[in-house]
Amino acid sequence: MVEQTSPGSFMKPASRAALFGPFRLSLTSKQLLKDGVVVPMGGRALELLVALVEKAGEVLSKQELLASAWPDLFVEEANLRVQMTALRRVLGDGQDGRHYIANIARRGYSFVADVTFTDVAERDAAAPRVVRQNLPLNLTPVLGRDAAVAAIRHQLARHRFVSVVGPGGVGKTTVALDAARALLGQEGATGPDAVILVELAPISDPALVENTIASAIGMTLGAGPIQLAEQLPVERGVLILDNCEQVVGTVADLAEKMLNANPELRLLVTSREPLRAKGEHVFRLPGLEVPPREVDGAGTEALAFPAVRLFVQRTAATLGNYEPTPEDLAVIIGICRRLDGLPLAIELAAGRVDAFGIKGLAQRLDDLFRLLVAGRRTALPRHQTLLATLSWSYDHLEPGERTTLCRLAIFAGHFSLDAASKVAAIEEPSWEIIENLTSLVSKSLVAADFSQAVPRYRLLEITRAYALEKLWQCGGFDRLSRRHALYMKELVTAAEQEWPRARPAEWLTTYAGQLENVRAALDWSFGPKGDHEIGAAITISSAVLWFQLSLVNECRAHFERALIGLREGPSLDAAREISLLTGLGTALIYTIGPGPEAEEPLQAACRIARKTGSVELQLRTGWALWLVEFCSGRYDVSLDIARDFAALAHTAGDGPRAPDLVIANRLAGISLLFLGRAEEARTALEAAIEGGGAANVIVRMQYDQQLNGRAFHSANLYLLGLQDRASALATRNVVDARAHGHATTLALNLVDSGCPVAFYCGETDALAERLELLADVSGRHSFGPWRAWSRCYHGSLHLLRGNVSQAAEDLAAGVEALDRTRWPIRRAMFLSHYAQALGGLGLGREALASVDGAIAFCRASGEGWILPELLRIRADIVGPERPEEAMDGLNEAWHLAQRTGLRSWALRIATTAVRRQPQAHRFGTRLGEAVAAFEEGHAKPDYRAAWQVLERLG
Repeated sequence: MVEQTSPGSFMKPASRAALFGPFRLSLTSKQLLKDGVVVPMGGRALELLVALVEKAGEVLSKQELLASAWPDLFVEEANLRVQMTALRRVLGDGQDGRHYIANIARRGYSFVADVTFTDVAERDAAAPRVVRQNLPLNLTPVLGRDAAVAAIRHQLARHRFVSVVGPGGVGKTTVALDAARALLGQEGATGPDAVILVELAPISDPALVENTIASAIGMTLGAGPIQLAEQLPVERGVLILDNCEQVVGTVADLAEKMLNANPELRLLVTSREPLRAKGEHVFRLPGLEVPPREVDGAGTEALAFPAVRLFVQRTAATLGNYEPTPEDLAVIIGICRRLDGLPLAIELAAGRVDAFGIKGLAQRLDDLFRLLVAGRRTALPRHQTLLATLSWSYDHLEPGERTTLCRLAIFAGHFSLDAASKVAAIEEPSWEIIENLTSLVSKSLVAADFSQAVPRYRLLEITRAYALEKLWQCGGFDRLSRRHALYMKELVTAAEQEWPRARPAEWLTTYAGQLENVRAALDWSFGPKGDHEIGAAITISSAVLWFQLSLVNECRAHFERALIGLREGPSLDAAREISLLTGLGTALIYTIGPGPEAEEPLQAACRIARKTGSVELQLRTGWALWLVEFCSGRYDVSLDIARDFAALAHTAGDGPRAPDLVIANRLAGISLLFLGRAEEARTALEAAIEGGGAANVIVRMQYDQQLNGRAFHSANLYLLGLQDRASALATRNVVDARAHGHATTLALNLVDSGCPVAFYCGETDALAERLELLADVSGRHSFGPWRAWSRCYHGSLHLLRGNVSQAAEDLAAGVEALDRTRWPIRRAMFLSHYAQALGGLGLGREALASVDGAIAFCRASGEGWILPELLRIRADIVGPERPEEAMDGLNEAWHLAQRTGLRSWALRIATTAVRRQPQAHRFGTRLGEAVAAFEEGHAKPDYRAAWQVLERLG
């Protein structure tokens, strides 16, 4: 039977929905409900869910999904992965045995849950519900705000009064309107009957606020007073009160009255400061997400971050077409960071690319307000330029707040309440500065970070630039700079004193965020109106901070500037001059390499220390001198210095100090190891490890000393034939070094223990994993020979895998790079690997030249730990053509390894010799002795190869 519709009735349009699990997805309004309750979600995730559900059971390619969620936009696949992760979290995918979305490898995604589709057509005599709204059309897509929009919608669903608060130009109105547009699609009882925008930006007279709101919601304006405290014609509506900061008190009063009189009314407010009204819930809107430091130079990966995407899109709109190069992206990341991800600032900056280009724009950002002045003509006057945006906020401050803001601009980075009160409180009491600071935080002119134990504050870059200009104009810059520099001197002195007994992670949490302030204090101190003595004190004490953060190139520059500045001023006391010289020498070793440039300041420091007679100063210079001698490959000289260091430590006035003896044993053990005196090295290194790992102010290049000693100890254990213990300790060292979180500590452990032990123990997978870590460290920190070592070890890995062609290529490039760093450490080892790779390619002459070069260097420098292995490799290369010479070389290598206790090399040498002359009884006897001497490592390649040869001998 066909049902007839009477002329007066109205058939609502069909509403199509999908039912799965506890969810109902409206495909018409694009809204998700769980058990009848609206699920707050970002728009992108909803679009992806609709696309997947509509084609449930089918596989949608990544490109199809990108096109459905980001139509007409180019975005990276990283965005899709992020949204898919969020979507699965919302659905509870995998929980309670329910599965909704499957990732089909190399194809895309598929919705795999059972879905029931339903079309509901309801007969209703009334007209369909119409939602009143006056929202403007969105002419450009909103970038990177899905999470913020979803959070605001979620808060508005739970609370009736939500304020979106943030600095000028952060995009509060844009985000609020996007959240409001999402409300228009809500169905039935959950949806509002009106979504009304009330623009208060043009209103400066509080008396006009009530009329403006009444007019927007359709109330009749007559001769009598407007009564917003009565029932309004939008009783189930959402009012968006936009830009309230200039009339914040009046709006707060009216908000309370309207909410009390209209129980189903909801308010969405945007303001630079909270209204502080009853029932208000504040959502602080941050800037757009900017790539973290590790993404620098990472190419198109940066486009996954909305700040960068906004800059690129606005630049394309300005130029007509624009595709950023990888070099451009690195510069754009810096620009976006400098602008704190503020959308207005980014749009204004992108609008000047046509005049300056990307690099030119970055170079001119110091002059922020003169540069970023060309905004949209249709924008409010206070949003057309950065200067207008900040001037509006500044003009609405109380006089004391203005003074405090300008003084706080002297901080280049984060600062604490203590710092603010000590630096910014001059004539007034400190509590007044703190009170003003609290007000500035509320007004979004100072950002607060409460994630740490001690709250931190900072000015956004554009706010700071504006406030500094005001400080210059009033003539207070140099006075505040001196106060700031003195405070930073006090802070870095405390950091230096706390370091030896502090936990590294806690210490870094406290002091790493002060780098920008340290830099600013140093710039002023060595500037035309600065104080060089303050600068020298900051430089000396901050050395531990630069080294701990592996910023050695920058450390070197600061020490060079300090020494130049002090030559022009009064002379320093011996202790401070020694600190500057040793700090500079150490930094030079790790930047330009061990050589006369580094040795000169260290020798000068030693001469000064000896004149003073101070044991403490002589120990400090002795450590630095050992470092330059060891890194230069003069191992016998470095051992003499280590022994002098130990003698000094024993003659200290109050008796030998344990931390100094730990250093003495560690230095001696490392020198002995490289000289090939493995048993003596074991004794010294075990004494150092047993002595503990407390930091010591003598060591200016801060790293975990105990881990460093353990690294060399594991390498030494391998040489002694204790290969299982060597492998286990190397593994534990890598784990502990990663947990330490210090780049230099990790790099040293990988180079000195993790990689060589894995190579010689034949642990291919472990070596590959550790090389990924080394590549990451060397990619982020360019100082020292890390990158050269990383390239060499990659060649060693290819050699281990039998890919001799790639091994030869990587080792050749790596050794050449290592030569440029002037670091000879491990050069002989890599030359031996290179010789083996060349031999595998049939290039016997080139292979022999490589290993002969390594042998000559070892004989000259005394580097004995690798010499028996080099002689064995040489015998392998010359053996086919000159067998007698090969056997003579193996005989020499055997006696050398036996004499110095290098049992792993002895086993290899005896195995090679028996393979070459299996009938020679003496070599068979030696192999038997070598195998018998092996207490462990029976599953390692060296032992297995030796046992197989013995079995063939019968």
